[in-house]
Amino acid sequence: MTAPVIRGVNHIGITVPDIEAAKSFLVDAFGGQVIYQSFGPQDPPRQGPEFERAVGAFPGTVVRGQAMVKIGTGPDIELFVMHGPEQAQPIRASDFGITHFALYTDDIDASVERFEKAGGTPLTAPRAIPYATEKGPGNKVCYCRMPWGTTMEFITTPDRMPYHDQTELRRWQDED
Repeated sequence: MTAPVIRGVNHIGITVPDIEAAKSFLVDAFGGQVIYQSFGPQDPPRQGPEFERAVGAFPGTVVRGQAMVKIGTGPDIELFVMHGPEQAQPIRASDFGITHFALYTDDIDASVERFEKAGGTPLTAPRAIPYATEKGPGNKVCYCRMPWGTTMEFITTPDRMPYHDQTELRRWQDED
């Protein structure tokens, strides 16, 4: 039996409180393009034990909307509006699970400025990457928080990283 071939990350799902506001934010902050909206508040909600089991939702969760947004050439962002009897706050970097996603940019300062104008909050100014394997004069990151609390990161790595000397494997958008 041959191993399945994984071609890449297809999309990242984010639950938001307001799908229209989230779509507008992704368009304004990242130049996103709404590919489609499968259903919205005007449509019958998705709910029930079969749905809850299929996606691992808490019993009683109701989905009120779903949309797919394209950002650059990376994975798409799938937005959901879900409400349920048990709903936690967005996780922090110290919590288990997926804590953030990163978007590559050629101009981190302009990207952070655009993000902030759209309603997001940078946690710091863009700063040098602190890890020895990724350092380079122009290599920078900036963690930010979206209006609904999701953490994301901007990253730019125009300069060669020291890890290149350790392996032939390369990160996405990281060429010699």
